[in-house]
Amino acid sequence: MKKTATALLSICLSLTLVLTGCSKAGNANNETTPSPTATAGSGDTGANTATASEPGWTSNTAPATLSWYVGVPGYSKKWDAQNNYVDKLITGETGVSVDYVLAGNDVNSEFNVMMATGNLPDIITLDRWNSNSLIQTLMSSGTVAPLNKLMEEYDPYLTTILPPSMVDWYTQPDGNLYSIPNYYVSPEMLDQYPGVKKFYNERSNGQILVRQDIMNDLGITMEDLQQEDSLIAALKKVKAAGVKYNGMDVIPVYLDDKDKYINDSLGVLSGSFGAVSETEDGSYSDVRRTSEFKNVLKFVNRLYSEDLLSLENFTSDHNQIAEKMTQGSIFMKIGSYADYKDPVNNLYQADKEAKYVTVDAIQSKEGTLPQYGRSLNKGWTLTFINKKSKQQDRAIQFLEYLYSEHGQTVNSFGKEGETFTVTADGKYKLNSDIEEAINKDWNAASKKWGFDSIWWMVNEVWLKDVKEAEKTEQTEYMDKLFSGTAKYMFSNDVMDSGNLFDAYEPGSKEANAEAKINVYWAQIVPKIIFAKSDAEFESVYTEALATLDKLGLKDIEAAKNARVQELKEATGTKLVSPKYTGTYQ
Repeated sequence: MKKTATALLSICLSLTLVLTGCSKAGNANNETTPSPTATAGSGDTGANTATASEPGWTSNTAPATLSWYVGVPGYSKKWDAQNNYVDKLITGETGVSVDYVLAGNDVNSEFNVMMATGNLPDIITLDRWNSNSLIQTLMSSGTVAPLNKLMEEYDPYLTTILPPSMVDWYTQPDGNLYSIPNYYVSPEMLDQYPGVKKFYNERSNGQILVRQDIMNDLGITMEDLQQEDSLIAALKKVKAAGVKYNGMDVIPVYLDDKDKYINDSLGVLSGSFGAVSETEDGSYSDVRRTSEFKNVLKFVNRLYSEDLLSLENFTSDHNQIAEKMTQGSIFMKIGSYADYKDPVNNLYQADKEAKYVTVDAIQSKEGTLPQYGRSLNKGWTLTFINKKSKQQDRAIQFLEYLYSEHGQTVNSFGKEGETFTVTADGKYKLNSDIEEAINKDWNAASKKWGFDSIWWMVNEVWLKDVKEAEKTEQTEYMDKLFSGTAKYMFSNDVMDSGNLFDAYEPGSKEANAEAKINVYWAQIVPKIIFAKSDAEFESVYTEALATLDKLGLKDIEAAKNARVQELKEATGTKLVSPKYTGTYQ
């Protein structure tokens, strides 16, 4: 990433220019409606006539085939401009057909072979989470083209529609931008599409869910559940009452499954108890060192010691817990709501009274301030252009087409008046017969229509803004459960682990240390939780921290702190945690 004062100034200026031209009556990226200057098969020679005011793809719509490697196992799309509606529409407008090169199960190994043989396609898409080493190699080896230079030469228009913060985030120290992410979200994008701002700023997968009907039956109030000691008393009341639902014993509390409770459930409780990875001077420090996180472990140990949390929880897989929730036998569930949305919905469908509500926080008896970090997604995959491609012009122009609002529209809705309509409030709605076909047989409908089949340039913020949302009592109930922690959320982009995953290279001493720490941590946490006395808890906990340091935690912290300081300098941020700022924002 480019992190200089000059870069930040240019971002601010660019942002001003982008937002000045925005109008809800037009489109939010200030795009013009594309009007191809040539049609597919017209024999256009492809002279470079693109300008910043005109979509680059319109300068050349002669037939072309672009090869595209997709390094995401399971993606199986094949281009079919003869029978697939979206493919046919795209090829008809741009002249481009795509020859997908699809990944097997071992992306990293197979792509290394492709690189070694020099057999690389025109366009390359890799998962930024699982192929970080490949991504770094692609850029450092000169294998992929600087997109900023391709845009300058072949498609200046693309520079006007990419979010400035995206360009800055992914611009490398050499000053070049090599990739475009999908599913990228940033504050200026939310300003462009204010209709979805609340969706991104207030939602979280991690929640504390509790059955409202059982609360009412036992006289338990929400206030009872918001403090550590009174919550313990409320859970004891559930257990003592011997509550049954449809003949099943109701369990007072459950965490996530055996493989995810450490990250997801303890993560929710960490926010609830106010544990953050930021120190008073703005440095990064592993959250496991904090007194607040220690109190989280003490709290879970207390739940187990007082027979409120079952040993079975720690041996159960996702399906087993989901079944219990569907049966209505869990009073409180702490962890990922997203992973258990279906059983919550199934229970509601069977019994409209068996509803969950959210607890905004269980505040520690130490009185610490709840604070849940919110991080806007910086992307799922990254898409590059091969530096040796003989069709770099068409490749960059095709990416511009797909990223533009026009291309997003084609990919997700097709053609206005033909496959979708625009409602009075400006929302896009697929024709009812198409929606029925999708609901009846998704696979058959996908082959015929192909909507949402090209994921690699998706602008999710725009899509959520224009797509007509289904609003029923059921959908509103389910969606509301994502926002339970909104009261205590704060912007944590510069400290979030999801943005620090590449603070060191795969195979480095830090990466090797982290792998060992993850294995050890998964083994030691149950021992801490199952400690039979305060003395045993202290002993195991102290030993655990000492072992983390021996395994290399301090090296990891140093590397992540370096990245955090880089991000803070770039964004003009000193402190982000409400613990130090005193505000949620």
